[in-house]
Amino acid sequence: DQLMSEMRAAHDLGLLYERPVVLGDQRINITVSQLKNGAKEAVLDLVQPWNGGWNRLYDSVSTARKEAVPLGEGFLGIDSFFDPKLMTAAPVSLLKYPLSYFVRSPVFSIIVLCFFILSGGVDDANALSDLTPTDLAESIFFSALETVIFARIFLKELLAERNEILAENIFEQCRNYAADKGNVWDKLFQPAGDKS
Repeated sequence: DQLMSEMRAAHDLGLLYERPVVLGDQRINITVSQLKNGAKEAVLDLVQPWNGGWNRLYDSVSTARKEAVPLGEGFLGIDSFFDPKLMTAAPVSLLKYPLSYFVRSPVFSIIVLCFFILSGGVDDANALSDLTPTDLAESIFFSALETVIFARIFLKELLAERNEILAENIFEQCRNYAADKGNVWDKLFQPAGDKS
């Protein structure tokens, strides 16, 4: 029961208190499709600098960052990551989600876990001591490429575009309540037995 998702918890509480619950996120198949398209665009832009790819990639990442993670007065800052409540809840989240996958799909989780254990057979201490400057430069280069691609996907498809979908769905629900004549807030927070 502790591994239940927040969506399921919201649904169950809505039923318990006889309140409508609208899960306003976009469907997962749409999100996955957009992630694939975003990754393809990012990789194509990355390998085609002569065709304006790097400029498109930079513009896409910077625009999405400004929309999804605004900075300045009135917004969360870097110090927000060190909020005591967030810091105490972080270990729960870090354990909850992997455990929920394991509970829902134990066979697949065990296969993935075995793969990670079996592929980690290289002695890391020896690998670091044998690292040449060329190997280090290659590692940094490929890490930078991965970071750019994942930043593009994370900021644009997962944050900026989904924030827009969530905001539209919330606004649509507000319009639905407003169409029912009367104060939206009175309708939302009327007692459970009052159906007027």
